[in-house]
Amino acid sequence: MAPEPQHASPEAARWKVLLVDDEPEVHEVSRLILAGLSFEGRDIELLSAGSAAQARELLSQQRDVALALLDIVMETDDAGITLVQHIREQLHDKDMQIVLRTGQPGVAPEGDIVRRYEINGYVLKTEITAQRLHSIVISALRSYRHTRSLRNAPQRGLQSELPRKPDAMRHALGIELARSRYGENVLLQAQPEVMLATNQVVGVELVPCWKTSMGLLPAARVYDALPDGPARSGIVRWLLSQACFWASSWQASIGRPVAVSVPVVGESLADCATLEAIIDAVRDAGLARGALDLLVSEATLLSGHPNIRSAVETLRAAGLTVTLMDFGAHTISLQRLNQLVPDRLKIHRLFVRGVVNDPERMALARSLIALAQTLNIVAIADGISSDADAQFFKWEGCDIGQGDGLAPACTPVDVAEYLQHGKRAAH
Repeated sequence: MAPEPQHASPEAARWKVLLVDDEPEVHEVSRLILAGLSFEGRDIELLSAGSAAQARELLSQQRDVALALLDIVMETDDAGITLVQHIREQLHDKDMQIVLRTGQPGVAPEGDIVRRYEINGYVLKTEITAQRLHSIVISALRSYRHTRSLRNAPQRGLQSELPRKPDAMRHALGIELARSRYGENVLLQAQPEVMLATNQVVGVELVPCWKTSMGLLPAARVYDALPDGPARSGIVRWLLSQACFWASSWQASIGRPVAVSVPVVGESLADCATLEAIIDAVRDAGLARGALDLLVSEATLLSGHPNIRSAVETLRAAGLTVTLMDFGAHTISLQRLNQLVPDRLKIHRLFVRGVVNDPERMALARSLIALAQTLNIVAIADGISSDADAQFFKWEGCDIGQGDGLAPACTPVDVAEYLQHGKRAAH
């Protein structure tokens, strides 16, 4: 990978890349390889430390380090690991991209490290060529820039395309919703899920929207307006009853199980009564394992609720699966992702729709798919709008796709047509 062609202006702040390794020749070679490399008109400043202790001292003086390339085994066998913990926990730096490099993979196995620590990459030193190092650095800088832009940008409601209302209006909406009967004034749509390798419809997401005095609102806005209590849990139970009904109906019509996804508030999973209601609903409906899937937002993971993981394990034991929605819309570490242990990741449509026309989105989509593959989690591309986008995600190894380019949303009654005749039946 050749250095990017743009020329850095003298005034532009340089990207800070920290290299921590106890082998002097590694610093010399890396400096030669990265010489002249730039990204978005900014040169790269390579900071060097020969030990984890030196790196901690350097980081106490430096700010805005975009990428740290850390050796694992230095003054101790876990020096690199303790430095990761120092950066994340003591310095509270969640934006810095951290890539671990090791020449002794047996000391710190990749699978164990990726799941336990907040890192962004793991690579063997024997695999690092000049081209590979360029790719690592540019990809990390792109991710760092994206992370910082999300953190600094005004909140535009990524989980809902409608703007947030003031507290008084949200309170009034909550009262309106609490007074309505469950299922009343709800428009229920079905969005087929298509296996990209075979073009077969393998699942259906139920998409409820509520007709209110403030317009048609998605589930995220409705949940946000309702505090914890009977009204919110009642809506969750109503949606589950719909999911169980249609899962049973579609299975009967085609003779095979169909996975049905339904949105829930992640915090509701930590409520014992709601958790029991979910399990009872699945058992009473006689659904096969994997026939009911719960959609939770990234906000669930960011909330850090202590009971979410145990709730997910209980649901999985009962035969349900969990999908993390809108993946990529927020900054989430591998460690936090592992706390929820989702079965599927739904890539946010910001990185899906029109992906083939934007090299940056292509790179981000590839990294999200690769992460799902590393963690052995099913990847879903949400918002596919064209055959070109569908082909891109198929080539990149994404498992499932959703969107008008594959199978437009329809009523639950019409879903059987898709299931019997394939994704193009309703076109």
